[in-house]
Amino acid sequence: MTAAADDVNDGGQQHAGVIDEEVKSRNTVYDRNQISSEVRAFLSGSSTTCTRSEVRAFFTVWMFLTRLPSPSYCDLHPGYLMRGMSYFPVVGCILGCFCAIVYDFMNVTLGLPSNAAATLALAFGLYLTGCFHEDGLADTADGMGGWSKSQMLKIMTDSRLGTFGVSALCLFLLIKTQLIGHLAASHWEVGNCSGAGPAILVAQTLARLAAPYLIRTREYVAEVGPKSPFYLFMVEAKHIVSWPRVIFATFFCYLISTALYGRSFTIGLLLVVLLVAHKAGNKGDYLLGGVMGDYLGATICICEATILIVITARRPIVESYQVVMHDFIAGDESMLALYNNDRIRPFMNIVLLFVSLVLWCRLVGPPDMYDREDDKREDIEKKD
Repeated sequence: MTAAADDVNDGGQQHAGVIDEEVKSRNTVYDRNQISSEVRAFLSGSSTTCTRSEVRAFFTVWMFLTRLPSPSYCDLHPGYLMRGMSYFPVVGCILGCFCAIVYDFMNVTLGLPSNAAATLALAFGLYLTGCFHEDGLADTADGMGGWSKSQMLKIMTDSRLGTFGVSALCLFLLIKTQLIGHLAASHWEVGNCSGAGPAILVAQTLARLAAPYLIRTREYVAEVGPKSPFYLFMVEAKHIVSWPRVIFATFFCYLISTALYGRSFTIGLLLVVLLVAHKAGNKGDYLLGGVMGDYLGATICICEATILIVITARRPIVESYQVVMHDFIAGDESMLALYNNDRIRPFMNIVLLFVSLVLWCRLVGPPDMYDREDDKREDIEKKD
């Protein structure tokens, strides 16, 4: 039995090594500072920027993100999909409008409790998108259990759902339902909206800004498995998702959020989204060497939950800030007296908790798993 187990482990390691080399070779085929002939032909051929090309790019994204039909002349061409990344927030805005309408109908017209209306609106959104981003969240969470890049990619391409994936899905859906339900009835007023409906719309719109931003700023990892030929074209995606397209997506998000919440709060929301996306990009570089489809979906889900948290906690955050500015900075209270404030103390406790955990892990814990794997490979290479 031991020999058989050793054979299985050796076979698994060899297979993981093959995947690792395959992914590595795919992502080093091109010089990332140059454009390959295939992508150059796409950018300079019939797909050059024009109204028909942009319409096709939009409906390609519409087909990609939703279960709703698109015109017959559209297909899932990866070039048009990458070009259409700038329309992710536009599609998110439309989907957010649909879900907000459902919520208002359930909550106001039918008189359902806020949590019940939020659950049904969320279910309607999942039906429209086919759980598209949620699938990426579950796959990415499962992949976090891998101990190397190749192992993580192998887990993420597995169609089966693991414990990490189930836990992440349950927590994500639960927090969304609770936050939307807590926001209660919608109040629609230009620049001064409140309630669940506007929050749904803004969260769906701004969260999808993370996709074009990460595609532009990070390398795209070619995926393995049956869909790999489709994703090979995306290795050079940043040449197609240009900065003007990212700026367009950002400006669209700014207009929608400003129309609902005003300019100052919109700037804060955009900074939060870009910060979360940037941190997710750093983590993706470490775990995968870049970003990929499932990882983008997971980032969008995290950004959406973060936006809902910020909108829900807007008033307490402002009130806490006013307390700090009035008492501490003015010198009316000492740090100890400020800590005794019922509103400020939990914030200081959470900061102390995370600082303590980070220090403990860095001073006491071993190196990260990937660092240990790299050290092992270096030792093996030296011996060889």
